[in-house]
Amino acid sequence: TYSEIDSILNQWNQDFGDTVNVNSPYPNSGPIFKLIDLGVSTEDQLPFWAVKLSFNANIDEDEPRVLILGQCHAEEILGVEISMELIYRFLHPDEFSADYQTLAGILYSSEVWIVPTYNPEGLEVVHGWEDGEDWIQDVSYRKNKMDANHNGVFDFDINGYGNDLDGVDLNRNYELNWIFGDEYLETDEGCASNPSYVSNYDYYRGESPFSENEVSIIKDLLMDYDFTLSIAYHSSRSGCVAERVIYSWLWTGPKLSPDYQVIQPLGQEIAELTLKEVGDGNYHFAASGSMRGNAHDWIYSQTGCIQYLIEVGTDNMQPEDTALIEDTIERNLPGAYHLMKRAAGINYPTGPDKYQITGIIKDAETTNPLQGVEVTIDEMDSGILAPRSTDQFGRYRRLLYFDSFNLKFSKHGYQDIYYENFIPSADIVNEFDIMMNPKNYYDLTINTHLPDTHSDSILLSVSSDVYNESFVLNGGYNSISIPEGDYRLLITSQDILPIVEDVNLEEDVELNIYLDWYGL
Repeated sequence: TYSEIDSILNQWNQDFGDTVNVNSPYPNSGPIFKLIDLGVSTEDQLPFWAVKLSFNANIDEDEPRVLILGQCHAEEILGVEISMELIYRFLHPDEFSADYQTLAGILYSSEVWIVPTYNPEGLEVVHGWEDGEDWIQDVSYRKNKMDANHNGVFDFDINGYGNDLDGVDLNRNYELNWIFGDEYLETDEGCASNPSYVSNYDYYRGESPFSENEVSIIKDLLMDYDFTLSIAYHSSRSGCVAERVIYSWLWTGPKLSPDYQVIQPLGQEIAELTLKEVGDGNYHFAASGSMRGNAHDWIYSQTGCIQYLIEVGTDNMQPEDTALIEDTIERNLPGAYHLMKRAAGINYPTGPDKYQITGIIKDAETTNPLQGVEVTIDEMDSGILAPRSTDQFGRYRRLLYFDSFNLKFSKHGYQDIYYENFIPSADIVNEFDIMMNPKNYYDLTINTHLPDTHSDSILLSVSSDVYNESFVLNGGYNSISIPEGDYRLLITSQDILPIVEDVNLEEDVELNIYLDWYGL
């Protein structure tokens, strides 16, 4: 339950989070646990948390990071159990001798961030609460409790799936393809393998992308920290997509995600390590085809973090049998460990091929690390992807596969660097550090000639492949200093014809710009 999560995390924080009196089961580590208050839920203002696990969890280190999201949809509670068990095992490795080397290796080489739930409101609805003398509970509830019809009352239906007037599906509230998600009070048509399963209103996308505090908070977490890999645990109450590992993406077209040859094999490996609940065999694996504001698609496209949506268990996703819950946890841990090893670049005692390039980029003159250097891999690039850039340590990391790659490193004010025909190794993480040379700066002088009676502000936009900045111009001479290179200038003002000029800046340049009214 929500209250149990709160209590247990705070107890662990007391036991393992003290940075002065360090209590750690790992030799030579610092504090291994940090409890982070992420924010509060949309309607009830319930706090929720992330747990950071590492050998020096009290400081941000130059290490790869993994993010585990235990629960998004309220009734899908098995992910809460798995994520809490993961924390427990990292804190108590001596109780799991067969996994000790894996647990220690992961924490030594990386940071593991675990959010047991980011839907605390829905979790409370599913577990129930006392309202005066009445017990209120909806074990099939899916969303948060946002007052979608704005009547000041929590409107939900405890009779079967769906028909809850309030709440937003948090996994439809991310920006990428949000427009294709369900509008308010949109009905459901079920699924092919279970046509009797209908869940009206359950997939409401929200009033706008990131309208829900819960999703906005997870977005900020992902933007603030450069996560390499992630798992989001779900469960399929219809059984239509049960026991499956889902990843980005195979859209109609067919349109594959640019990193598909990295993403798909790891998804398959995770699935093959995760045994089914009944009978022989393992979890299925598949690229997602839906385009409805899903977390894993936005996270991959905008942050570079590859997230796997794992549908845990069967349609019996709230089993009363404690042994079955424990068994479900146990069967899902090998896949989680495998993903963490892939991010950390370790494969002992066994594990994935490494196929990874990383390095630190610095200014050649000052030797200071450079944040925001764009790292482009020609073979894995697309306009749908946000730039993949270095972090505050000047660090970049890219997961690869066995092939030859061409890399480009670019930042405004610096000479581009190219690394061609790079072939990664299955056995080692390849280190490629770079010193970038600053470009020469030149003066761009713009002599602005204004029409009579013009008094509005004049805006100059200067852009290149890796740069875009705006300046306010005055009438007469204006001068800015910018690095050498090719730029496009756009000059605009109220009721003035826009001016576009392309400039190659290899020396000081002076331009005479004559502004005219529209219609002249």
